[in-house]
Amino acid sequence: MEINTDIVILGAGLSGLAAANRLKEGGKKIFILEKAEREGGLAATVSYKDFKFDLGGHRLYFKDAAVKGRVERLLGAGRTLYHKRKSSIYTRGRFLQYPPTLLNGIFYALPTLRFKTYGARKADEKAASLKDWLGRNFGPRIHDAYFKDYSLKAWGLPTEEISSIWAERRIGGLDLKKLFFDIFLPISGAKENAGHFLYPEDGIGSLTCALRKNLRDREEILTGAVPLKLTAEGGRLTALEFEQNGRRCTLKFKQLISTIPLKEFSALIRDNPELAGAARGLRYRSLIIVFLALKRRAPLKDHWVYFQDPDVPFSRASELVNWSRSLVPEGFFPVTLEIFCQEGDGIWRKPDADIAATVFNALSAIKIFNGTELSDFKVERLPFAYPLLYLGYEKSLNTVTGALGRYANLELCGRSGAHSYYDMEECLLDSDRAAASAIGKPG
Repeated sequence: MEINTDIVILGAGLSGLAAANRLKEGGKKIFILEKAEREGGLAATVSYKDFKFDLGGHRLYFKDAAVKGRVERLLGAGRTLYHKRKSSIYTRGRFLQYPPTLLNGIFYALPTLRFKTYGARKADEKAASLKDWLGRNFGPRIHDAYFKDYSLKAWGLPTEEISSIWAERRIGGLDLKKLFFDIFLPISGAKENAGHFLYPEDGIGSLTCALRKNLRDREEILTGAVPLKLTAEGGRLTALEFEQNGRRCTLKFKQLISTIPLKEFSALIRDNPELAGAARGLRYRSLIIVFLALKRRAPLKDHWVYFQDPDVPFSRASELVNWSRSLVPEGFFPVTLEIFCQEGDGIWRKPDADIAATVFNALSAIKIFNGTELSDFKVERLPFAYPLLYLGYEKSLNTVTGALGRYANLELCGRSGAHSYYDMEECLLDSDRAAASAIGKPG
């Protein structure tokens, strides 16, 4: 079977669906292929029996007023909740507020005013590692209290082996002086330090569902469609072979937008040995989402809590009732827990019931969850949840993007497609850019 279209989009997550919406405005015929059986990618809300839960703690915050307005229109009037952020770190039996409050900030950061940080930086010298960046901007106490253990647990690497690019993109220009200033008057604009956020009443998947409904024809999206091979001619990608339900098809196109993991996309181009070699240097961190339907006396006060102690298997717990009461049936206070891992490792291969039991037992051992009863559970595995920005990853990434840049009709888009640590607003903006570029290119 052969299909012809103007533009192909690989991936029906947030970035792919947003790009499709922009392309529709340009009158292009588009075709979206999604490998999974459901749309939404990481920005999906899973319905399980009487419950709903997101694949992690997704929150919306915006610097661009136009993007904010577009999202609110998509979600519909009165369907967006506005929250004052409440989050903390639970470690060694006590809570530390995160971002730091005045008390925490004084305790952990003030001593750095009297002691040297990890090293004086020359005016033209750039911090290489996350440890170096944090030490120079905040000092060792902030690094040790808030980042050292959690980064190792989340990324599987110590902070001296993680690129400073992570901090530059997530924390921005915030330093010790601005951190203290933010405690009194939050004006730095650092998203990691944002005090408020928006959240769709029916879960983050409401946004991807709204983007999907904006498209005209159901036939434009194929789920369960596994891409197999890309064909190139004369410096352009021209055809994609894929398989769905055991049937192979060929999709011919004029333009291609890829939002799928860059390593997976590179493997589709079989005749480029330089690309294949460089793509092996791209690394990812996988995620297991464990939803526990709990009955207990009361919820925690936070929207989410980080757990950095190594003997606790999960890294973050989201208290669903504090995000939206429409996610939670009466009589339950369920939580969503995140376990960082590597695809195929020991925890990844465990049966769902064993993972849920391990997580529930660890949760029960923490005093803040005493008296908790487990009624049900659901486990989801996400193999390419985060691009791993390890120290020196740019060499492989630049080689891959350089090789792919030779194809005149290709756009890489979104967190996975660009292998960049984008938040949801940045994914939407990158989708706009990719769509505008595809529309402007000759067919």
